[in-house]
Amino acid sequence: MNQDTLKEISFKDTGSTEGKQSYELRKVLIVHSYDEDWSWDINTEKGIIDGFEDKGYILNMDYTLQTFYMDTKKTYVTPEQIEERAEQTIDIIEDFKPDIVFVNDDNALKYVAVPYSIDNPDKKLPFIFSGINTDPEKYDGIDSLEKPGHAVTGALERFPYYQAFSLAKRIFPNATKIVLFADHSSSSNFLVNAFNERYLEAINNSPLEVIDVVQMSTFQEWKESVEEYQNKTDFLGILTYHQLKDKEGNVTSPSEVVEWTINNSNLPEIGFLQFHAEDGFWSAVGISAYKTGKYIGRIGGDILNGKDPANISIIDPNLVDVVFNLARSKMLGIDIPADILGLATEIYQEIK
Repeated sequence: MNQDTLKEISFKDTGSTEGKQSYELRKVLIVHSYDEDWSWDINTEKGIIDGFEDKGYILNMDYTLQTFYMDTKKTYVTPEQIEERAEQTIDIIEDFKPDIVFVNDDNALKYVAVPYSIDNPDKKLPFIFSGINTDPEKYDGIDSLEKPGHAVTGALERFPYYQAFSLAKRIFPNATKIVLFADHSSSSNFLVNAFNERYLEAINNSPLEVIDVVQMSTFQEWKESVEEYQNKTDFLGILTYHQLKDKEGNVTSPSEVVEWTINNSNLPEIGFLQFHAEDGFWSAVGISAYKTGKYIGRIGGDILNGKDPANISIIDPNLVDVVFNLARSKMLGIDIPADILGLATEIYQEIK
């Protein structure tokens, strides 16, 4: 694969061999399922770099880093296109010959890490994953969460629904209901299935009753659903909104989705990733991309220092951020109590 091809498929090299011969540096590859504008990926990568540093590996001094975006949320969305991007990723692995690979979100695990490990068991190339909503035990090459048994390990992503609902209930004691909204994408399907299996079937006496989980393919369907539920629920739960199609079949800008929603809804939103509140929704009690990245970065450092990934348990590190958007609070006329506001790890004063 030549350099021109690498540029065309969003290949980024952040490493430098200045002052060292390249063979002295370890090689690290990060494969993101989505695109460069996905803030989860950006913050996860920052965390990986800092986690590596905690274990004694400094970027451009001890290792060179290369990043590839599969872009399977906006551009390459069909099963055939995802498979093609996976093949390109595996070509990069073969060319770059990394010492360790980080894979972020479900598509990179399913289509890259798992098949590569199965097809190349003798190479024992370590893969460390994050942002995984599905159960990794279903894949060949991962024996169990407690003892993966092979070259693939990492961190689970489990949305903290109970914590989010509990916090909302503290602010609105009389509230009882929430509806969850998601687009129709492979990542959203993972989320919805996981919610049905792990929350609805496992949690008794939830702080809020989930009256429906609605998946929509188009922005028009999103608009209609927002209007439909105005008098049916107390909160809008925001899972995903990045793959809603317009009338021409193109993906609607997430900022347009947020802008329309907050201008046409009187319901406070509860998101489950930090950037949901950063984008403009009322609140988010969600997984911290940066903290999760730092967690798996430390795992990667341990592996480069000799630890066997086969013996590193796969867990949910439960690294949660509480975030509010005060501009949206003002629009809704909500006065967040000081003790709850004090729990926030981030507060946004404006809407993107």
